[in-house]
Amino acid sequence: MPPGSLVSAARHYTDAWSITVLMRPDLRFSSHSRLNLLCLVLTVLALALQHSFFGNSPGITAAICSAAIGLALLLHWAITPLRLEIQAINLHAQNLQDGSFNTSANQLTVHELRPLADSLQRMSAQLRAERATLYQRELLLDTVLQSSPTALLLTDAADTVLMSNAAARQLLHASKAFDGSKLHTIATDKPELHQALMRQQQGLIRLDTAEQSVWHLSVSQFQLNQKLHWLYLLKPLTREIQREELNAWKKLLRVIGHELNNTLAPLSSLAFSGGQLAQQQQHNQLGQLFDTISERCLQLNQFVQAYIEFAKLPPPQLANINWPRLINQLQDQYEFELLGCLPAADWQADAQQLMQLLLNLLKNAHESGSTPEQITLKPVEHPDKLLLIIQDAGGGMSDEILQHALVPFYTNKSGGSGIGLTLCRDIIEAHGGHIGLRNKPPGLEVTLTLPRHQPHTTA
Repeated sequence: MPPGSLVSAARHYTDAWSITVLMRPDLRFSSHSRLNLLCLVLTVLALALQHSFFGNSPGITAAICSAAIGLALLLHWAITPLRLEIQAINLHAQNLQDGSFNTSANQLTVHELRPLADSLQRMSAQLRAERATLYQRELLLDTVLQSSPTALLLTDAADTVLMSNAAARQLLHASKAFDGSKLHTIATDKPELHQALMRQQQGLIRLDTAEQSVWHLSVSQFQLNQKLHWLYLLKPLTREIQREELNAWKKLLRVIGHELNNTLAPLSSLAFSGGQLAQQQQHNQLGQLFDTISERCLQLNQFVQAYIEFAKLPPPQLANINWPRLINQLQDQYEFELLGCLPAADWQADAQQLMQLLLNLLKNAHESGSTPEQITLKPVEHPDKLLLIIQDAGGGMSDEILQHALVPFYTNKSGGSGIGLTLCRDIIEAHGGHIGLRNKPPGLEVTLTLPRHQPHTTA
């Protein structure tokens, strides 16, 4: 081949390689392939120059080939550490992409690319810290949601329940898990609540149960991962509404009591004066009439004072309860059987108010027709609460009476005032607890829940 043709072929081959490698970045070559291709092109150029200037000399050709091989080996030796550094950094970057933030590039391998490796290392540490923070926040949020008294439901556009908390499971499905179920299959045993959820009817919902619970339903929609979701929140308002109702009754009682006292005081005075005058004039029948009026005024005044005392119940003053003394005082007025042992831990309560509360319940138990041997008081201690369970054998209450037993001024007794159980509920709720009524053969079971308070605190 003429020297000019060999030079032209080498130049053409070199241009083709440049265009292929440099102008086509979409083609992928390994570092070995690029290095070998570069050495091959240099060798062809060297041979072309040899033929152009020195002719076909075997010695020079061998020298050029040896030099090309040495250059290839030298370049390979020089580029190998950099290639290893690049591999280490690529592996670190792939770990970051896969979400593994606990790995890093080999510090013994990386030298020339140390700034880049350090930047990736700082990025890994920052991402690791942020992921730990997000995990802690998610854990805290889940703990708050699961312990919240507000029932929470999250559904998708197809009404599939994606998430629910403990309050929602207890309210809607008897504490059973129902994630993944359809919304229309939930709370079918509570028609009012089921209908409100289906219609997304926001507002107050009164459940027709023994507790007459009241809930507030709020519904909101939002986009999550470009998909429509619905959030249902059911907030319990039973205690708040009962407290407001009780406060309204107390205000009304104070107004009525004030007006009645203003009327009864002069009537009682006039009746007493009339009785004295009739006695002086020896009008026996007229004297008896005035005595009857005075007696009725006195009874009405005592009746009004009972309501006024209920309306002016002071906040409880908490102190440690002396249980033996309390039980002895109760048994001095009403007979009952004590089941189990007295509370061993220190429990904070207002002794006088707790005494009045238990006396009212024991009085009701005796009026139910139970014999003293059938009336029991059983304390049950828990780490965070104390249960006082009173059981009688009076046959219990009808469903209607049981539903309205805690409503102010509701009574089924002739001559009853309807404030006995209401006063009991007011006292126990002022202590932060609650009262529960249920029929348990052979009679009624009343459960008082008293929470644990820190010493030297006032409710």
